[in-house]
Amino acid sequence: MKLSSRFPVAAVVLAGCFTASSVFGQNTGKDRMIEFKDIKIAVQKTPDFTLKGGTTDKRFRAKDWIEIEPEFRAIAPKNADKNLKVISDVVFKYYVFLSGPGSADRKILTGEVTHTNISFGEVSHSVVYVTPSTILRVAGKPEGSPQLVTGCAVEATVNGEIVGFYSKLGGAATDKVSPESKWWEKGTAPKQEADLLNKAQSPFAPLWADYYADIKATK
Repeated sequence: MKLSSRFPVAAVVLAGCFTASSVFGQNTGKDRMIEFKDIKIAVQKTPDFTLKGGTTDKRFRAKDWIEIEPEFRAIAPKNADKNLKVISDVVFKYYVFLSGPGSADRKILTGEVTHTNISFGEVSHSVVYVTPSTILRVAGKPEGSPQLVTGCAVEATVNGEIVGFYSKLGGAATDKVSPESKWWEKGTAPKQEADLLNKAQSPFAPLWADYYADIKATK
């Protein structure tokens, strides 16, 4: 699988009273709505905040969280209204291949994040996390490491249609959708578990606000 060398730029967007689905309906189907540059994998320690105002602090040992962070950019399709500034309600579907000590311990972790009001022409980021307890359960040890993630992928969808894609497995990466690049759908793939957390669900929620794309609030 070979990743195109050009920086990805493509997306369908909305402004005012328009929704992502209405703009998507105008698209010819030839343009991508979201294109990804890369997916970075890192380990973050549980953040420790200083408490004031009489709040009692609690001692804890900071644990490892594995951070899965795609970088992406969105642009309007050729036939979109020139006044459109942002794209709304794009679902990012994540697949993370987490390795364990044996083949039976491997898992594919899944999660979804709905991003809203993504600005055209701006480099932005999404993120999901593997929790410390999931790392311990799958890897058999509490220490997190990027090397535990042997594959990761993200699909950007609108109304169930893929409008952006990026997949890594081993040392290969691609932004092309194919049976090979969708490795989590193969019959030999490990079991899928919906264990990934989005930023709002994690202890990192108050951090780096303008670095990440907005997450649509749930009722």
